[in-house]
Amino acid sequence: MDANAFQDWERVFTATQHGVIAGYCTLAKADCIPDVPYTPYIGFVFVGEAFRGQRLSERLIDAACAYARELGFDRVYLVSDHVGLYEKYGFEKADARPAPWDAQTMETIFVKQTDGQ
Repeated sequence: MDANAFQDWERVFTATQHGVIAGYCTLAKADCIPDVPYTPYIGFVFVGEAFRGQRLSERLIDAACAYARELGFDRVYLVSDHVGLYEKYGFEKADARPAPWDAQTMETIFVKQTDGQ
């Protein structure tokens, strides 16, 4: 994000409170898992500790999904090793692959319909 290496339609979504960035996520063509046919990805979902418990992650994910839908994508993907976190936002397991940084660690590729179903 610092390098502003986003291309075409890729974006950063932010949640702010009183002029302070409370959280963010991205929508990008690719994520950390190479050689998969999936796109686009929601990534870097983060909400600062002081702002947690306000459903900001959900609203950021919803904004990224709405934007992806505007672009014509009917689904979005997300890579995580967390279990039970993104499922509550409507994501389902689509695939699992070894992490590029540690072949012993599996990363789950989640999928969600952009229409909320």
